[in-house]
Parts: sequence; C-alpha cells; structure tokens
Amino acid sequence: MKTFDGKIVAITGAGSGLGRALALEFFKAGAHLALCDLNIHGLEETRQLTGDTFGRISLHRVDVTDRAQMRQFAQEAIAHHHQVDILVNNAGISLTPTPFEGISDEFFEKVIAVNMWGVYNGTRAFLPHLRTRPEASLVNISSLAGLVGLYGYAPYAMSKFAVRGLSETLQSELVGTKISVLVVHPGGVKTNIIRNAPDLEESQRDAAHQNFSRMALLDADSAARQILRAIRQKKNRIILGTDAKLVNAIRQLFPGNFPSILHAIFSKAAFK
Repeated sequence: MKTFDGKIVAITGAGSGLGRALALEFFKAGAHLALCDLNIHGLEETRQLTGDTFGRISLHRVDVTDRAQMRQFAQEAIAHHHQVDILVNNAGISLTPTPFEGISDEFFEKVIAVNMWGVYNGTRAFLPHLRTRPEASLVNISSLAGLVGLYGYAPYAMSKFAVRGLSETLQSELVGTKISVLVVHPGGVKTNIIRNAPDLEESQRDAAHQNFSRMALLDADSAARQILRAIRQKKNRIILGTDAKLVNAIRQLFPGNFPSILHAIFSKAAFK
C-alpha cells in the first residue's frame, strides 16, 4: 500500500497511547478514520488533536470483548465511510508484573478477553469486507511478550502469543489475495498501559506509571511511524524497540538458558 491518502482506517483502542499515535499518523498521511474505544472522552481528545475540520473521523464507543458490538462497529464504519481499507487491532491491557499463581482468575480472564478475543472479534467483523477491497491491510498489535514469555506477564504473554498465532495463520491463508497481514511486536512503549492496569489501586497508579515509563524505551509516536512504514512495505512482521530486539536475540542465542537470563532481568521489576 503505497499511500494512505483517501484510505479508510479502522483502529481499536484509539482513545490513548499507541492507538492515538497511529490515528494521528494516519490522519497526517491523508487517511479517513473510524476510531473505537470504551473511553469516548479519549476518542474526542484524539479527534481534537488531529485538527479535523472536514469530518474525516468517526468515533465509536465499543467494547472490543463484545462480539456484537464489534460487528456493529464494522457496520457503522462501513456505512459512514463507505469502505474500510485497513484494520488495526490495537486495543490492549496489561496487569502489573505478578507471578502466575498470584493472579486471580478474574484479572487473567480480563486480559485474555481484551487482548486475544478483541483481536479475534475485530478480525472476524472486518475481514469479509477487507476481502472486497482492491487492496487492504490487517494489522495486529502483539508484543515482545508474543515472542518470548516474560516473567510476571503470564496473561499478557498468553494473549499476545495468540495474536501472533492468529496473524501468522492468516498470513498463510491469505496468500494470493490482496490483503496483507502485519503482526507488530513492540517492546516497552511509553503509554498509560500500566497506569490503567486493572489490578492497581487508584493510589498506586501514578507511581506505577512513572516506574514503567523509566523502563519503556520507545515513544508511541515513533512506534506509530514505524508501523505505517511497515504497512507501506507490506511487511508481515516488525519488532519495535531496542529492548524487544535484545530479548528476542537472547532467546535465539541462548535457547537453553534464556528463561534463567530473563528471570534475572525481569524478576526485579515491580510497578506497584
């Protein structure tokens, strides 16, 4: 896809963070946007930041874990913009680093619902329409934790490995079609993902966010620009951030010892 000018891009989780950064970059590139999030105020802020005065953006309050709502989002986006050329399944949440046995069923299932089923629901809702376009892209945001299981991130890693698995399967199944599938594996991105972690008390959020931000090496704007470049180049995978590339290399170089190495690196991380 050489240009985004006039293309219609649907983005989940566009009310903040990487989703917002992607919306701003696509808008600057001339795209029209169908943006969804549970936080309608966040979506309004995203639209204001674009400076849109020509109605190129539609906003949709959607729970990505709800299959019916995602189908409705697809129908509304297509009805409003007449087409969708690119879907970015971006919405995601994380808990603070906690060993598996310390995570409740409720919190574990919540992460899986948003990060895994949200991507499934988006893909299921939009893929039939993407098949009708002369050229289309499906972009799924996985993580470094979709390449390597990270200490303390069991539900996040489980969900992001699933996103990787679905994406790579679709890459194989869609060979010969005009749909490209990109799976994105960012390392730590400076967003509010930890500030918004459902396992935090309100009094813990600011400190947790500051601790995470010190460790995150990649800003959302830079990540968004690299993702748009990868879509233009029709890449099927991109690893973003020095930390993601380093940890992935550790796994490849030390296949027998990487769990011990990663334990030494990550077991000391505490955001609460």
